[in-house]
Amino acid sequence: MKFPSLITLVFIALIANPVAAFSLNRSDSTQAITAKYIGKVDTIISFKLNMNTEYEQFEERGSDFYYDIRPNISLSTKISFSYRFISFGIGFKPKFIPGNNDNDMQGATKALSFGLNIQTQHWMQDLQFAYVKGFYLHNTADFESGWNKEEDPYLMLPDLKVAVLRGSTGYKFNKNFSLKSISSKTEIQLKSCGSFIPSLTYDYYEIDNQSQDTSQHSSQKSNNIDLFTSFGYIYTFVIKSKFYVSAGLFPGVGFQHTKLLTRFPDGNVTSNYTDPLLQLQEKIGLGYNSKKFYSGAEFYVSQMTHNQNNTSVQTNATRIYFQLFVGYRFNAPKFLKHETDVVKDLAPTQIQKILE
Repeated sequence: MKFPSLITLVFIALIANPVAAFSLNRSDSTQAITAKYIGKVDTIISFKLNMNTEYEQFEERGSDFYYDIRPNISLSTKISFSYRFISFGIGFKPKFIPGNNDNDMQGATKALSFGLNIQTQHWMQDLQFAYVKGFYLHNTADFESGWNKEEDPYLMLPDLKVAVLRGSTGYKFNKNFSLKSISSKTEIQLKSCGSFIPSLTYDYYEIDNQSQDTSQHSSQKSNNIDLFTSFGYIYTFVIKSKFYVSAGLFPGVGFQHTKLLTRFPDGNVTSNYTDPLLQLQEKIGLGYNSKKFYSGAEFYVSQMTHNQNNTSVQTNATRIYFQLFVGYRFNAPKFLKHETDVVKDLAPTQIQKILE
């Protein structure tokens, strides 16, 4: 996918503010400068509700075939709570939203996700778990002659299951740039700023299409480990103190190790292989961020490509994420602030400085 406007925006940011992009924490005297760039709301709990199109989508290409496999999800809902440096969220598929109902055309899909995020002054740690069961072949017309999209059901994979555990560790070079202002919403970016953010991402996921249907003569299960590094840059333009536009570009390289189990009636076959990975992540968002209320929209695309076991078969794992969100901040209960302060006071001085 190509997004020239997004890429151009990122490079304009690089040219416009190179010092901010790569500035380092040199001395305690920079704290006053940081206060001009970042507004702290760390005594307030942030509650966010969003509607999004986050889902797992798989594309597989060969010399004579192409598969586009998707879940029956139109919109997902995610509820998240953030306090100081920690955030927790849960995502689910509400069936009352049009397009989310299980039906005879695209089948039934079950989906659930959890996420935990910790952000300090420079370090970022993210953990996510997602489970999806029930997919369909979006390009059924390529395999069924005379197939009518309005009348005929798609080819379905009702027993296909995907379980994913994702983790990411990153480092933000510029302390004047607030990633929390566009993610957990526990800070407010007061002045336009950007930062170089390298990160290490590690994913483990299982894909299994085994069915209870006795007519299925074979099935496969793959255990996959992805490990890759990305070298990204993100910039936030602040407009009249409370409105903002953010854009980021994160190219990455790595590898994927796969253990593939193929089940046959007369026995199982296991194979292992490791392939190089290429990834590109792009993100753009805009919103309104005041001390109590905030809202906005974000568009996020992550594409990962690799050739299977040195063959001509190419697999693309695409995550497309568009969200509309609203949120509200309210004062944290005294006991929560007290307990957090106790934990912080018990920590070594070096860790206290990191958490500030």
